[in-house]
Amino acid sequence: MPRYFFDISDGSDFRDLEGSEWPDLDAARIEAVRYSAEILREMPERVLESRTWKMTVSDHNRDHLFTLRFTVEMAPAEELVGTDG
Repeated sequence: MPRYFFDISDGSDFRDLEGSEWPDLDAARIEAVRYSAEILREMPERVLESRTWKMTVSDHNRDHLFTLRFTVEMAPAEELVGTDG
């Protein structure tokens, strides 16, 4: 079964040193989304602090396959202030 690596970067780099086995690329993509959701649910401050969070998935040779990216884009201050009155 192929081995995939799920590296995370959010201002700090967390390299997946062991990887995990998945039947195919589709299964690895599903796992990447599930794993990302789990991390973001448990540590939302990591995204808010860095404003960018990404998971890069690579194969057993460490060749890049795809990246999931989550970004917080703050509205300009004038859009955040109400103009009623």
